[in-house]
Amino acid sequence: MTKGSPVRVVGAASAIAIIMAVVLRFNGRIWWCKFGDWAIYVNQAWNSSHTSQHIFDPYSFTHVLHGVLGFWLAGLLLKNYRKSVWLVVTLAVEAAWELLENSNFIIEKYRENTASLEYFGDSIANSIGDLMACAVGFLIALKLGVWRSLIFFVIVELILLFWIRDGFLLNIVMLVYPLEWIKQWQMGA
Repeated sequence: MTKGSPVRVVGAASAIAIIMAVVLRFNGRIWWCKFGDWAIYVNQAWNSSHTSQHIFDPYSFTHVLHGVLGFWLAGLLLKNYRKSVWLVVTLAVEAAWELLENSNFIIEKYRENTASLEYFGDSIANSIGDLMACAVGFLIALKLGVWRSLIFFVIVELILLFWIRDGFLLNIVMLVYPLEWIKQWQMGA
């Protein structure tokens, strides 16, 4: 990144986070877990009223992968721009995903098609944590480069599959073309 750009990138990232938070609040999202548990990280992925309600949870790692994917796509679509622009665009897309992910339509899709039966959307704190996780993923990919970040992506996906029976790619499959046998496997059956 060019000299002087970190301040601008932090400013742009902060503006994106603030706008996202305001829109989420306007759409009825709560700031933090309604049960008052102040843990920064919860290690619960399924059927928990704490999942997606704290800053970080196991799904934060899927948002790290969003950042890796954002780096790859920016490299294809924005190759003539500075990498600081790649990061800002990646964060803007991630914020847009957070808004879509927390729409009633997507929340209901998660509840119908996945094992997330008790999912009722992210808290604003969790959405901000997801945005931070995306930035971390982007920076990891920037440091590793395309091929090593691909290895990183595969390793994280495999860890998530064994740890929480879910992951970035499986999440997409279950939203777009849900398979009952996968849902049963995710529920531990």
